[in-house]
Amino acid sequence: MKNQNEIDKYLDEMIEKAERKIDQLFARRMKEIKNQIAAMYDKYSRDGELSYTEMNKYNRLRKELDFIAEKIDEDFRFILKQIELLLEKQYVENYLRSAYLYEFEAQAKMGFAIPTAAVIVAALANPIPELRLPALLEATRDQVVTRISIEISQGLQAGESYAKMAARLEKALGFGRKKARTIARTEAHRAQILGRLDSAKKAAKKANLKKMWDSTLDTRTRIGHRKLDGKVVPFNGVFKSIYGGVGIAPRLMHNPKDDINCRCTIIFLVNGQKPEIKVSRIDGKNTIIPYMTYEEWEKQLKKEG
Repeated sequence: MKNQNEIDKYLDEMIEKAERKIDQLFARRMKEIKNQIAAMYDKYSRDGELSYTEMNKYNRLRKELDFIAEKIDEDFRFILKQIELLLEKQYVENYLRSAYLYEFEAQAKMGFAIPTAAVIVAALANPIPELRLPALLEATRDQVVTRISIEISQGLQAGESYAKMAARLEKALGFGRKKARTIARTEAHRAQILGRLDSAKKAAKKANLKKMWDSTLDTRTRIGHRKLDGKVVPFNGVFKSIYGGVGIAPRLMHNPKDDINCRCTIIFLVNGQKPEIKVSRIDGKNTIIPYMTYEEWEKQLKKEG
């Protein structure tokens, strides 16, 4: 079976598109905040220096910080909606595309249908409240707002120039952008896995399914997941990581060292049939190659020199 890897490539491209939207949003916010800070310096600075005392007059600083916080709150509400839409697409696309492959390989109709909205919501709900998407983004938003407030206040107290202040804010927003991207990718990959798992549960009633850990073939893959690549377990079995994680699939290992930023996926073997191809990623480029495990791929790279 070769197309489960092709499905993953298609879904990952969807995630990359969502990440670019997040980058664009933070770039716009940075530009607007810089304009706001520049206006503050133009209006209230003396000889190019903007003092903390001057900005505290008439509650000026608090008003500026409240305005920034309001805009960032709007940004994160937009990000939440975009990621929710991404997760729904990831789940449904993997559910239906995987279902087609199971039916094709088993040569049997399995009665698949498009999941209802209620089914999707229930499937994607994280059992841990603190790890649910709204809570994760709210915590990140609060961190970004706090960091911006601290950076502006410290910059004013140090009597820094506009350029130094802008550099401080670049770091604060860069932190938020990175966190938002990580949340989007981690949650999207979790939705991918859940979609494939749920379709496999239905397919398992009509065919013999086993599951195999499938790692990304590039140098960024963590060592523990390189060792798991190609590992096959029974349909209801679990994978065990050297980091201590134990779970039914990648990104569902119940261990941050395994789950955060994990790019591995799960492949279901229908009647024992293994994949024909895999995606190799070198220098940022995806290449389709005959299926091999990470260990085999690494040996081949060493031979090629």
